[in-house]
Amino acid sequence: MHTVLLVDDDDHLLHGLVRALRHQPYRVYTARSGEEAMAILKSRTVDLVVTDERMNGMSGTDLAAWIARELPDRMRIILTGNASAATAIRAINEGRVHRFLTKPCDAVQLAMVIRKALEEKDQLEQTRRVLEAIGEGEHLIPSPSGTWLLE
Repeated sequence: MHTVLLVDDDDHLLHGLVRALRHQPYRVYTARSGEEAMAILKSRTVDLVVTDERMNGMSGTDLAAWIARELPDRMRIILTGNASAATAIRAINEGRVHRFLTKPCDAVQLAMVIRKALEEKDQLEQTRRVLEAIGEGEHLIPSPSGTWLLE
């Protein structure tokens, strides 16, 4: 089961995000600040972080940049009401975010973006495992189904 961390300093919005994901097959954690999110990320396995940009103390981009340095395999999504081009560019360049969404974001769109990001994470992990196996001397051979198998 995948885990998702939702970070926002607005309790009302945070509860709305949790409700939007309640029917999804994810374990959902919440944090009300970047610092609280960092503590959760240090103590639990989290696959994807959805964070607000404007929060007291630490911005979402600063949190995403920390995650990119410390836990680079975690997917990062910024959800913000401050959708300026400068904010988006900074989030992508400094936080290396995978998606930049604007508020309001409906539950269907959020669930779809999270699902696609987690699928991408799974594909990247599978590719990493295959490359490690090849590096250990194994070979890829085509299978009749059109996929590749390790020999």
